[in-house]
Amino acid sequence: MSNKRTVVAASVAVLLISALFSGSAVAVQSSPDDLPEESEVGTEFEATFEVTDLFDEFERWTLLSSTELDNATWTIRQFNQAGDETSREDIDGQNATQQVDLDDGTATVEVRVTGTTPEIETFSYDPPDRFVAANFTLQREGGSERAISTHESHHYTQESKEARGEIDRARDTVGESGPDDARSSLDSAISAYESGNFENAINNAERAEDEASESQLIRNALLGVGAVVVLAILIGGGYWVYKSRQQGPSRLK
Repeated sequence: MSNKRTVVAASVAVLLISALFSGSAVAVQSSPDDLPEESEVGTEFEATFEVTDLFDEFERWTLLSSTELDNATWTIRQFNQAGDETSREDIDGQNATQQVDLDDGTATVEVRVTGTTPEIETFSYDPPDRFVAANFTLQREGGSERAISTHESHHYTQESKEARGEIDRARDTVGESGPDDARSSLDSAISAYESGNFENAINNAERAEDEASESQLIRNALLGVGAVVVLAILIGGGYWVYKSRQQGPSRLK
């Protein structure tokens, strides 16, 4: 009887452990080997990614890749444990698919995407304007999908970059506790930026800087005047005490 209880307890323990860790398997991951932080609209763009932990969930599946780059071309290479290339495929278009099979001896997949940095449809100051350089999805046999990861980069035009730089400088100058007029001008600059009116954005940002600087000068001047007044009071008070002490003995005689 004791042995049966021991066996049952051990079985329950095994089931509990299995339940705890059944959902904790490492999923397929993708990491950038070479991903530009930013790129100008209309220029050539290239990024490379490594897909690893391929078979921690499934022994056979499909890698779905997509990008917002224009004129995109994918180069997808598979490598075995020794680092030898076992397959290579070049695919044109914003979407690409690649079969991944344990029986092929694949250990890692390298994905390189090239293309033209896309236009900015809607400008955003914060968060900055970004586009999807590569999005990876795992598709199981039968069609169900699970997201792997999405990799983004900042894109800009010369005009938007200039306006953003001016707004950044204005925000640093205004700070968190800047004067109301400067903060209002800064808000107007950001609003103009997001409307694509970069000339107004720059003008409002410069005005915000001027208003913040002027306010700081006034504060400094007032502080200076206050310091002079305090110093004058201290000097005057000290002089009065000095004179009072000098005149004290003569009054007693």
